[in-house]
Amino acid sequence: MCDLSLLESASRLRSRDRTRKAARGGGGGRKPESYKKRAATKVQQVEVIRGSKGTAARMEVLSVDLPSHLSSSPPSHSQQEIALRIKNAYNLAINMQDGAKQLLADYMSIQDEPFTNAGFNPPVEPFPGLPSPSLPPSAWMDLSDAERLQQNVTAFSNLPVFLSAVKSQQEVMNSDASDLHHQLTLSRLQCLGLSNHLASIMASMGLVPAPATPAEPPGLGSSFFMKFSGYRVCHLYRDWVLRCVKDLSLLADRYPVPSL
Repeated sequence: MCDLSLLESASRLRSRDRTRKAARGGGGGRKPESYKKRAATKVQQVEVIRGSKGTAARMEVLSVDLPSHLSSSPPSHSQQEIALRIKNAYNLAINMQDGAKQLLADYMSIQDEPFTNAGFNPPVEPFPGLPSPSLPPSAWMDLSDAERLQQNVTAFSNLPVFLSAVKSQQEVMNSDASDLHHQLTLSRLQCLGLSNHLASIMASMGLVPAPATPAEPPGLGSSFFMKFSGYRVCHLYRDWVLRCVKDLSLLADRYPVPSL
C-alpha cells in the first residue's frame, strides 16, 4: 500500500514537470506560428531596406554618368550635313584655284600685244549676269550666310555660259590652241559642279536661291573686242574662284565638321 502511494506520487511529479516544460516551450521545441510570421516579416523588411539602398546607389551612379553621356552625343543630322557639304564645296574650289590662275596666264600668252606685255593689267568690268567678286573688307564681312552663298551661286551658275562663249571665240581666232580650248571646257564643267555644291549647301540650310540672273556673254566682234572680252571672262573666273575659297573657308569655320 505504501509502495503504491509512492508510485502515484512519482507519476504526478513527472506529469507536472512535462506540463511546465511544454508551457515554457522547451529549448529544442517547435516555435509557435506567430513567432515564425514575425521573424519572416523582419527578414522581408531587411531585404527591402537592402534593395532600397542598392537602388539608391545605382541611381546615384546614373545621375553622375548621364550628363557626361549626353554631352558627347552626336550632333543632329542637319548640322553634319551642312558641314560636310561646305567641306566638299571648299575642297572643289581649292582644286580649281591653280587651274583658274593657269587659264588666265595661258589665255594672255597666246594673244597678241598688248595682252602679252608684262605690265598689262587694265581694270576688269563685270558683265550682266556675272558681277564683280571684289568687295571692301567691311562689306565682305557684313554679308550674311545667305547673301554670301547667293552671290557665289549666281556667279558659278552663269560662268559656264561665259566660258563657253570664250571657247567659241578662241576656236575662231586660235583654232590650233587645243590646250586652251580644253582648259576652257574643263573650267566650265568645274563651275557647273561647284554651283551644284553651293546650291546643295543652301538647301541644307533651308535657303531658297533667288531667281537666276540671265547671263549675257560676249558675242563675236572685232578681233580686239573678242580678245579683251575673253580676258575679262578669264579674269573674273579666276577672281571668283579665289573669292569662293575665301567665302567657304569662313563658312567652314562657322559650321565645323562635328567629331563623332
